[in-house]
Amino acid sequence: MMELAPLSWPASWHYAFGKPQQRATFKQQWQDFQVVENLGFEPSGEGEHVMLDITKVDTNTEYLARQLAKLAQVNNREVAYSGLKDRHGVTRQWFAVHLPGKGDNDPDWQALASEKVHIHQVIRHQKKLRSGVHVSNSFVITLRDMANHAATNERLAQIAAQGVPNYFAEQRFGHQGKNLELAQKLLTGGRIKDRFKRSMALSAGRAYVFNELLSARVANGTWRQACDGDFYAFADGYSQFAASADELTQARIEAGEIVPLGWLAGRSGRAASSQASAMEQHLLAHMQPWVDGLARQGLDGDRRPLVLKPMDWQWRWKSGSLPAEGSSPADGSLPADGSMLELSFSLLRGAYATSVLRELVQTHNPHQQDG
Repeated sequence: MMELAPLSWPASWHYAFGKPQQRATFKQQWQDFQVVENLGFEPSGEGEHVMLDITKVDTNTEYLARQLAKLAQVNNREVAYSGLKDRHGVTRQWFAVHLPGKGDNDPDWQALASEKVHIHQVIRHQKKLRSGVHVSNSFVITLRDMANHAATNERLAQIAAQGVPNYFAEQRFGHQGKNLELAQKLLTGGRIKDRFKRSMALSAGRAYVFNELLSARVANGTWRQACDGDFYAFADGYSQFAASADELTQARIEAGEIVPLGWLAGRSGRAASSQASAMEQHLLAHMQPWVDGLARQGLDGDRRPLVLKPMDWQWRWKSGSLPAEGSSPADGSLPADGSMLELSFSLLRGAYATSVLRELVQTHNPHQQDG
């Protein structure tokens, strides 16, 4: 049996602009965290998959998927969604239920409607909704009990110009890092029968390794620099390509056209991008037992952007429940008594809004203890 040291939690990964001193209350109300999933395509209107456009409040994605399966009297595996969305918030996303036929015997989907679940539309589609197929997520986030506006506006401008380290956020690791404990169990010979929990455990272990790599590159100043052995992706896409670590590549990074990619641990395939570079191997030397264990679990090596730059990045200060007059980033003015900050932006799939917030403020979440 392989010896595997447990992963420390909570982790202390490096900040790009130094740990923020500003504090804020996050998710005091459900409306303080709003997410809309952008599929990137329109359902066809026919086919054997029922697509449901649903807004949920304080509701777990997997839980709602099970409720849909129960209502449709199908196995849980017949219900799909593209991405997990936070429980604590107002989140709009698509679900799909595999129900072959003409729809004559479809259940009354509105039977699930409640104060916490609103079904916007139901439409059929020809293809299965696969995990990670959506293009992006749009966010509107309200931070409360704010102070020190000048310092916060400086951070807002830094994020707009440079982005933030693309860390996997805390929700990937489970409440108090419990998914990491499950990952250690798997990698040391234990078994987890539940497929969903097993997948989450392996994802958490690999995410931790990636965050260690990214943190090391933040610490040595290379998270936004072209380095030997790096691969890249366009800032608005996912395809990977190699490029020389020269001035031209660096200029494209600085312009926001491309971003460097970091290695996601797993088996090395035919593509060179599935393997760790010499620099990555050096920076992850302390994680080698975990790297080896993840490869043995059958995960394929992959790449993830090191830089997360929010799209359509906007903010405004608000006084109480009303917008403060003239408090736009363009004129730099600040409300005298503004205590709330509203952020609106979009992120490509796989990125976390909380990783953006991490560089801006220290947040207090009243619901964090709920798990």
